Amino acid sequence: MKKSISTIFILAAFCLPQFALAQQPLLEPEIEVHDLFGMEGRNFRPGITGRAVGMATVRISRIELEKGFSTPAHNHADEEIVLILEGQGIAYMGEKAYPFGPGEMITIPAYVEHRYEALEDIVSIEVFGPGRNLGGGAPAANP
Repeated sequence: MKKSISTIFILAAFCLPQFALAQQPLLEPEIEVHDLFGMEGRNFRPGITGRAVGMATVRISRIELEKGFSTPAHNHADEEIVLILEGQGIAYMGEKAYPFGPGEMITIPAYVEHRYEALEDIVSIEVFGPGRNLGGGAPAANP
């Protein structure tokens, strides 16, 4: 008798939640089209403007960094790839400098402290993943 009550309890604990989930309507994923170059930009701080589109595990941003401005030193849990479309600048990891220009990409591992300095007006595309707190349609986070 004890064995059959235990079995019923175990089945209820594991099967009922699955049954409840099975009753939920399935959501159909849809493709969305976003105009990363046409959407309104957001000023992160003086000299830095960004536009972004985010999903659950990846975010892409268009960042504009004005000549003479720099980002603060920062790091984040996400890996980052930066594609430079226009302008010249320097990426820093601590005191180590990495000059960059149009067509070049900067790859930054998670948790590596870095910053950028604009020698000219810079336009870049930044991709972040796997996305610790990005969320679907998330606004651009501070660089």
